[in-house]
Amino acid sequence: MKFGGFVITYNRPQVLLESIKKIFSQTFPPDLLWVIDNSENFETDQAIASLFDNRIKYYRMGYNAGPAGAAAKGLDLCAKENLDWIYWGDDNDPPFRPDCFERLLKIGEYNPFAGILGSVGQFFDRKKGVIKRIQTRLLEKKDILEVDYIAGGMCMLVSGKVAKQGIAPDPKLFFGFEELDFCLKTSRKGYSILVDCKLFLEARDFYNRTNFKRPNYQKKENLNREYYSLRNLLFISNSLTLPSMKQRLIQKWIIKSIYGFRFGLGYGFKNFKVIMLAFYHYKRSIMGYTIKL
Repeated sequence: MKFGGFVITYNRPQVLLESIKKIFSQTFPPDLLWVIDNSENFETDQAIASLFDNRIKYYRMGYNAGPAGAAAKGLDLCAKENLDWIYWGDDNDPPFRPDCFERLLKIGEYNPFAGILGSVGQFFDRKKGVIKRIQTRLLEKKDILEVDYIAGGMCMLVSGKVAKQGIAPDPKLFFGFEELDFCLKTSRKGYSILVDCKLFLEARDFYNRTNFKRPNYQKKENLNREYYSLRNLLFISNSLTLPSMKQRLIQKWIIKSIYGFRFGLGYGFKNFKVIMLAFYHYKRSIMGYTIKL
């Protein structure tokens, strides 16, 4: 089996080097690793060169293409390497255990229709446009579970067959739900998306998320991220022809635009503004990088 991958980075060379070290310390390390660099400077290029490791390849985007654009490029480069499995990683999210790759690749070995593997996944309600948390008791009953979506930074492994078919996130999404876009496209092509349930439970324990309950609404520290979330979910609903999802999203986010005033006028006005901007940009088909994160 030929196993490789890519890591997306942006202006964090030291964080990247630490993650690369952990990636190659896996019990089943990749044969090669592409670094997809969104940085505007050359610090990452210099940091990679200082490693003198011929397993590491470097690609400079030349501009900040966001996670979506960088991931699309990473999948394209890895497809040309004729890899059987491809690790999709972020510079600050290395595998949380040293045996993640080994355990996930065993699942791929015995599931020929697997297109994506991961340590943590979720269900996705295509009618409501909502990510649904998987209950712990369901994970405790199974060894492997088919899901709709692998969470970002959760050791996503992509089959080389998927990459060779040209399936990739839309680069114009820039940031937000690029993994969801990719997973939904992959499942539509008939591939399964699988998680290792024991690894999933270990991840919940590691990240202290075992008893986590998602609140109905909470004050956001970065409202600009909300803009990208809504805008991209609307574009995804269009690209995958999910009209009921689009209608539910519009209804839900109109309510959220008003509910934000509960946290004060300043927060409320900014929340209202970014949500309306997302609707406007969706209506005008404005994508890519539009507001600062």
